[in-house]
Amino acid sequence: MAVLWPRKLPRSVLDDPRRRAEVRVYDRLADVLDDSFHVFYSSPWLGTDSLGNERDGECDFLIAHPIDGILAIEVKGGKEISFDPRDGQWRSTDHGGFVHKIKDPVAQARSAKHEILKRLNESARWPKRFIHSAHGVIFPGTGSPPGNLGADRPASIFCCSRQLQHGLRGWLDDRLKAGKRPDNCEALGHDGIAALERLLAHPFTLSFRIGAALAEADTEFRVLEPSQYHILDVIADIPRALIRGGAGTGKTVVAIEEAIRSAAAGRKTLLTCHSRPLATNLERKLKGVENLTVAGFHALCGRISHQAGVPPPSNISERELYETALPHALYRAVEVQPALRWDTIVVDEGQDFSADWWIAIDACLTHGGHLRVFMDSNQRVYESAGVSVHDLSVIPVRLSRNLRNTKNIHNAASVHYSGPEIIADGPDGLDVSWIAAENADQKIEAAYRELRRLVFKEEVAPGDIAVLVNGPAARTSFVERSSGTSIPLTDAETMALEDVVVDTVRRFKGLERPAIILIATGDDMDHRELAYVAFSRARAYLCIVSSRGEAKWLSEGLPDT
Repeated sequence: MAVLWPRKLPRSVLDDPRRRAEVRVYDRLADVLDDSFHVFYSSPWLGTDSLGNERDGECDFLIAHPIDGILAIEVKGGKEISFDPRDGQWRSTDHGGFVHKIKDPVAQARSAKHEILKRLNESARWPKRFIHSAHGVIFPGTGSPPGNLGADRPASIFCCSRQLQHGLRGWLDDRLKAGKRPDNCEALGHDGIAALERLLAHPFTLSFRIGAALAEADTEFRVLEPSQYHILDVIADIPRALIRGGAGTGKTVVAIEEAIRSAAAGRKTLLTCHSRPLATNLERKLKGVENLTVAGFHALCGRISHQAGVPPPSNISERELYETALPHALYRAVEVQPALRWDTIVVDEGQDFSADWWIAIDACLTHGGHLRVFMDSNQRVYESAGVSVHDLSVIPVRLSRNLRNTKNIHNAASVHYSGPEIIADGPDGLDVSWIAAENADQKIEAAYRELRRLVFKEEVAPGDIAVLVNGPAARTSFVERSSGTSIPLTDAETMALEDVVVDTVRRFKGLERPAIILIATGDDMDHRELAYVAFSRARAYLCIVSSRGEAKWLSEGLPDT
């Protein structure tokens, strides 16, 4: 059997569905090669480009033989591999029918070959000499190409399903020119094998990157989310429905779908909520949908009352303006101009609406119109929420499946939840991470280091991360600490897709990102609502930076943190 590096694949690789193709190739190489061959699996390196910028790379498999030289192999899984010359893009279709963009495997294998040769020639342990080197690509799940696929892609460099199973050794010998080494090439030698071991196996690591875990979880969630749409069929004949569910049960996703379906049916439709950042995010997503108005509740009040010529009174307090004056102005506006009313009104985050607001919402509905209210079912936080909405004769419906958070995050958020049972359907996911820091400055520094670790080491895209704090002062402190970094920052309202969101828990309510870093500072975190909201914003990775005392309270009932 070949000498394998590592000798045995770790459980994190064997259990990773994205690496099944590599595991299959690893096992086949072990079967067909004798101990004169050395096989290096998943060998990473760090280098620089022509401009001096850092770049990393990886060789799926490097096969080395003391006489025949080296062969760099790139493996791509999927039941179908395709290349479209119109956009120069390779794609892989998995067994679930999902299409993924992938890097050019031939270019990756060729690049890996040249990088290994460069590193080998730079090694002080090996006298530089010209050796035979080759590259190849293995597609374990596809049929063989009918012929050459391009000038730099002859059929001979590809090994596909049938050949992998029944002719792998012959393909390897052909690529390495076994017994037919070119006259201008010298043997790699046992000193070359030793140099490669030093280069590739001595610092060897097979770490499961958090970025990869987030991508894997996202794929599962995308499959799960549409399953909640069945609730829309259940309530189709109910004029007024109250849909309640805990965080992660898909309330916003279903609310969006209901609004889109109503508008598509030609009904004049309104989708509204309390949170301005959430409203802004919804407006961006649904911009241009015909028959659909999307607006935050108070912005809607101001817009419609101005349109009807009945603006709210001036010279009142801000609190009075938002609590009563604006809702009352909306009520009067639709009384003055009934044509402003909607056939369908969809309200998200309904637990944040007060009694006066529901009166205005009811007035905005045409006779026989449909009302859809989506509300959180957490009685521990929103015990009195929704009392007033029942005066509108709504029929209650319940969402009971968490389709947004991993089980570990769901369990952490459930500490601060009391209400109808919610079952998490997502993957187990990564453990919740707890970082101890005792004062505000230490917490900001610890969160900053965690952000850098996620982006630069764990391969998490900045646009997949949000850093949540308790108040504006903590946000300012974190932004100032991050000012010297190359990581782009945004806020919950702007929500630039490629940037890290840094904002308060309250402003991020109703929004989500794959990874959340929560900085628990100040007395505000003693409110159940903030803990519940903050924890449940994370889809797949949650890191909590807090003092030991805060961690004890925030994690009550969970296994030791």
